[in-house]
Amino acid sequence: MENSKPVSTPVEEKLKLTIEAEGKRIEPTYYKSLIGSLRYLTATTPDIVFGVGLLSRLMEEPRACHVQGAKRIFRYIKGTLTDGNFYANNVNVKLVDYTDNDWTGDIETRKSTSGYTFHLGSGAISWSSKKQPIVAFSIAEAEYISEASYATQAIWLRRILEVMH
Repeated sequence: MENSKPVSTPVEEKLKLTIEAEGKRIEPTYYKSLIGSLRYLTATTPDIVFGVGLLSRLMEEPRACHVQGAKRIFRYIKGTLTDGNFYANNVNVKLVDYTDNDWTGDIETRKSTSGYTFHLGSGAISWSSKKQPIVAFSIAEAEYISEASYATQAIWLRRILEVMH
């Protein structure tokens, strides 16, 4: 991948991968090693969490298109090697959050994926991208489920920050 061309996003827009995808089967051990390497990077690279989570669901019977998705994330990482979380020493430090979900984003189970990130001052301190535990019957219900997960984390972070003064 050293000579590959970097890309600007870790996942193609509206990418829908399935377990029953067409194409050549790939050795599961190879695919699992790729996903394991990417999972390791999610600890310091929150912008790849969604894509890695999506590809992690496909480890039973990996196909060539799934490997292409993993390689795209590696190409994205190649183009963002100098990026990262920067924590500036500011007097004005506020807890800021962002949350979103995709309604019925998983084609097979029809479950939505929730995501959130919390920033303290200038850098991200907590993030998550996770498939919702139940099927939401409407966009509003998917939002409520997402907000409940986000609110739990927000309350916990606020309490920790209060203890730390």
